[in-house]
Amino acid sequence: MDTIDRFHDEIRRVILTRQHPVSGLLPASTAVNQHGDYTDAWVRDNVYSVLAVWGLALAYRRHDDPYGRGVELEHDTVRLMRGLLRSMMRQSDKVEAFKRSQAPADALHAKFATDSGDSVVGDDAWGHLQLDATSLWLLMLAQMTASGLAIVQARSEVRFVQNLVYYVGRSYRTPDYGIWERGDKTNHGLPEVNASSVGMAKAALEALSGLNLYGPRGGQSSVIHVQPDDIARARVTLEAMLPRESASKEVDAALLSIIGFPAFAIDDAALASSTRATVVERLRGRHGLKRFLRDGHQTALEDPGRLHYEPIELERFAHIEAEWPLFEAYLALDASFRGERAEADAHLARLAELAVAVDGEALLPELYLVPVERIEAERREPGSQPREPGENVPLVWAQSLWLLARMLREGVLRPADLDPLGRHRFAQTRSRPVVQLAFLAQDAAAAAAYGERGIRAELPEDLEPLRVRRSVTLARAFSEVGRSPELGLSGRPPRRLQSLATSRAYALQGERFVFLPALFDQQEFYLSLDPATLVARLRAEIAYLHRHWTLLGRPTMTILLGVEHLEHGREALETFLAEARAGRVGDVPVRLGSLGELLLVTNEERIDDLGEWRDDGEPLLAPRAAVRRLPPATPNGALDAAVALGIEREADVGVLAERLIESSDLAEQVELLAALQRLAGPEHRVAALGASVDELLEDVYAAAGEARAWTLVRHAAGLLGKVDPFLNDALSDLLAAQRRVVVGRSYAEAATVTRPLPSDELLATIDRYCRDDPRDRVLTQEMIVALASLVRGEPELFRGILTLRVGHLIQLLAVGLAEEQGCTPDEGYERLMRCSPAAVVARLRRVLAAFDAAREAQRRTETLRVAKGVASLPDAAAARDAGAADDEPTPDGWWRWRQREGALLRVPKGFYARVWDLLEHADALVIGDKLDRRNRLESAVERAATTAGERTFAQRVEHLLHRVPAAEYRHLSVEALETLAALTEAAPDLRVEGDLVLDVIIGHAVRQAWLARSAVASHVSGGAADPGPGAAEAADDPTGAAAQGDYERDTAAAWAAFYDLGPRAVAGYLSAAVRYLVLEGSRPRSTTSVH
Repeated sequence: MDTIDRFHDEIRRVILTRQHPVSGLLPASTAVNQHGDYTDAWVRDNVYSVLAVWGLALAYRRHDDPYGRGVELEHDTVRLMRGLLRSMMRQSDKVEAFKRSQAPADALHAKFATDSGDSVVGDDAWGHLQLDATSLWLLMLAQMTASGLAIVQARSEVRFVQNLVYYVGRSYRTPDYGIWERGDKTNHGLPEVNASSVGMAKAALEALSGLNLYGPRGGQSSVIHVQPDDIARARVTLEAMLPRESASKEVDAALLSIIGFPAFAIDDAALASSTRATVVERLRGRHGLKRFLRDGHQTALEDPGRLHYEPIELERFAHIEAEWPLFEAYLALDASFRGERAEADAHLARLAELAVAVDGEALLPELYLVPVERIEAERREPGSQPREPGENVPLVWAQSLWLLARMLREGVLRPADLDPLGRHRFAQTRSRPVVQLAFLAQDAAAAAAYGERGIRAELPEDLEPLRVRRSVTLARAFSEVGRSPELGLSGRPPRRLQSLATSRAYALQGERFVFLPALFDQQEFYLSLDPATLVARLRAEIAYLHRHWTLLGRPTMTILLGVEHLEHGREALETFLAEARAGRVGDVPVRLGSLGELLLVTNEERIDDLGEWRDDGEPLLAPRAAVRRLPPATPNGALDAAVALGIEREADVGVLAERLIESSDLAEQVELLAALQRLAGPEHRVAALGASVDELLEDVYAAAGEARAWTLVRHAAGLLGKVDPFLNDALSDLLAAQRRVVVGRSYAEAATVTRPLPSDELLATIDRYCRDDPRDRVLTQEMIVALASLVRGEPELFRGILTLRVGHLIQLLAVGLAEEQGCTPDEGYERLMRCSPAAVVARLRRVLAAFDAAREAQRRTETLRVAKGVASLPDAAAARDAGAADDEPTPDGWWRWRQREGALLRVPKGFYARVWDLLEHADALVIGDKLDRRNRLESAVERAATTAGERTFAQRVEHLLHRVPAAEYRHLSVEALETLAALTEAAPDLRVEGDLVLDVIIGHAVRQAWLARSAVASHVSGGAADPGPGAAEAADDPTGAAAQGDYERDTAAAWAAFYDLGPRAVAGYLSAAVRYLVLEGSRPRSTTSVH
């Protein structure tokens, strides 16, 4: 007892003498200095500080305790945890708001008044959104409850904790201020996704899942319910991030809290080990560990009068960052849990050396600093200079963890005492399960059809009293879980449930249910029309279940099949069914059986407390509308480009309506309705048909869907503004995997999605940055959903890819088709649009699997193969030099000048005649979006049908230029045409085999200008007055790895700089781009293919 009583006395002196007698809270410290007032009660510090108290209370349970010290310590622990609970419950309105907004201003406060538990700083005056702190409280609530403490004591408290589960459940995608309360390391108040927050939230969710907050004697109403898919997404995020902490912190000592005690959040032991090694290697010093690299906090060079740093300042803090003894305590605990006694002893010895004596007590300072007079010596030789302890002594959080590590070392505690839930053993015991598949038939005809193929498909009505429902029914039930009107709390926000949630059985209010996966909720979007897409998604979800299932029992997926699945995409479905019968879908072991058999070994969740929820008996399939108001029509293939252009240029609504009434071609109907929608609006009524434009589009959409005319389906869906119901979930999956998403083909930052967006904002971004072609907007949705499905099922395809440029991927698919089928890129795009959704996914998968080859294929289509006249082209360097002495700048810059000229579409005298002459030198000229076939001027057709001075030809070119949406790019197109005309006039025998594509030429000119400018900048920064030949070499070889990386990163800046160049400089770079593309076209072609 001498040892345990010694620890008791120390804990009483160092920690419990600070506990407030009324609130039960602890100040972080007693220090008040230039770096802050530490006398407030931080949530994080309080939980860590009480761990030593709790640990010693557990130790007393194994000893005769005549003085009741262990019970008293338990009560001290409960008082603190309940004090924090009361403070948070006073802010239940914030929890409710944050569940929907994820906004920092709606966050729970990170610290409270020590004496009262009230707020001490305003919502906007502190980085309150610290998900790791809330998660730490939840995690230790679970562990302490499992150890026998009664912290939660009322049903309202149970419901509040359930809402805290929702509060932290989306941490995998929620930027926060993190453990250091600053977000981005410049401390500009920019939150970011922090791995330490994601890991702590994952640990809290795992610990609370299925836990009864009233202990083993509690009823079902005090059980906490957690969505397993939130845990899975957190796992994906961690695997993608570690050993990074965030976008701005490549490594952080805070990660020690999630790879070991208290979180044990990393399932992959190898990943945990490599992260630990990285943290120690990069951050450890003689006096503890740095928090992160270039951390200026409390250093002698930090300006205490400013809260933030300028980015250029951060380098000043390199090698002199404060070192924190706290992290040696984490390492000591981690080693103890891993059974590495010698390693734990080494950390404990280091901690003893770092402690300072205050009134005879060995206390750990918050940090150690390099004195100002030793900074230069420390920079020259990092780790050489003695440091001095900071003013904050002790950091109670560090002292508590040190005490725990010492109690473990001296045998007062065992690792299992501090982890009654056994989390530290989880990574060693997890195995991947067999996935169970239960097939249901939509009707008796479907049951018979599948029975002939060896698949037993049960009818839902034959399973009574077991009920089969859609996932939306389960989502509605969960909206009641945690609802507390007295606290102003609703239940789970109305969000779609994912596959892990729907692969369990449920006992809801005494009735037993199974639920279809959410992918069967997609009837309102056209992807549901493609059974092969359904099969591809089923495969991805089965792989996802196999990878992420951690619950007891086996996952059971319920699959609803209909006869129509055998009518279209039959081959993919039959292959899937054959694999399922053989017991293996892809690499995943599966088991087939009746639901009754399979449910014997599946996981079941019981929820009795569902308030007013009742099973609505909603049908599994919604009937499709069968109204037809248009004349019968058939899909007769693609509409001729000239016909489509003629419809587009028709301005008489009456003429268009009359033609629509007489049309029997679905493609023509779509084009006519598109024109009517543009001119008269979606609500305009076509009197003769008794319907509005959009109602008629719904008719065409349905007819095209029945015919599986995919280009027409996409066109109608785009015009109707159809939205894939999985779009936001898909974006969440991609962001959880730490992938940025760029929509459209724009290089603007606003087109880059790095955080979750509300549906309307995401759709607005897609609409703004995608092509004018309505099909492109829905294909972009299709691609995002496909990418998410692939990242869930085959994450290895995305290795090395940080940013997913959806518009660029669409171009790669179109170019791949063009190469494969020997057609132009615009025709390749049209053929891509005619592909089924499943075929698009298959091509996308091949592109991701062979990304370099796909880019090489695109590069080949962007070259110019010259039949003759190449020698007469100007040298690339000479072309650039010709534009070096530029025009005098305009008062408001060349970009503005281009905007004005482009808006007016003012062209030089003789411009259209020179464009007509230009057609003699190539097969075709493409003005504007290169993938839109309407933008292609066929040389033979135009020169045969018109003359150089003909007004109809000029109007045709002008119309194509007007189709370019951005005025500045429109004028850049005029400049490109002028430059090409000048080049061909200088080289009259020049003949290009193929098309002159303005998009490609302008794009390469921008790249040439940027690389030349970068080369100049690098020479100047290196001290050279003349850029030398490097600038020209860099511009002549824009495919070099380093140059490519820089340009890809700085594309938006490159375009901005190009728009601000004068006309002569632009002409020079356009000429250089043509020369480069001609030289590329003369190189031998690679035979590499991704098709």
